[in-house]
Amino acid sequence: MERDLADAEFPPSASREEAAAALAGLLYRWLTTGRERRLAHYELSLEAARTPELAAALHRAGLTARARAAAVLATLGAARPEESADLLAAWADGLLYDRLAGAMARTRPAADLAELTAVSRRMLDAVLADRAPA
Repeated sequence: MERDLADAEFPPSASREEAAAALAGLLYRWLTTGRERRLAHYELSLEAARTPELAAALHRAGLTARARAAAVLATLGAARPEESADLLAAWADGLLYDRLAGAMARTRPAADLAELTAVSRRMLDAVLADRAPA
């Protein structure tokens, strides 16, 4: 969990394009060199549903990751950065799960940084569509 949080460091003053590139880079790493660690994370998540001590640690890590995302999204003008961070985290996690362990995981093409950057842009555009008043 600590390594995942270390991976997910984003500069708080990032532009939307820089944030999309950083998110895409993170997704790419987790789909390639970090694949086994990400799969282990999903296994731990399932075990956490049955083990309260593990659930608490995963919950704390999730809150930390979402707080970091909310800070970046606030800088980018999100009207409700915490809600936007929750949604962005869910989308990113869903994308990772789908490509690593989902029903179609074995038939998906290899991770592509350009495609992940485009997807990251779309996710950020969606969560930032409801911007804070200027």
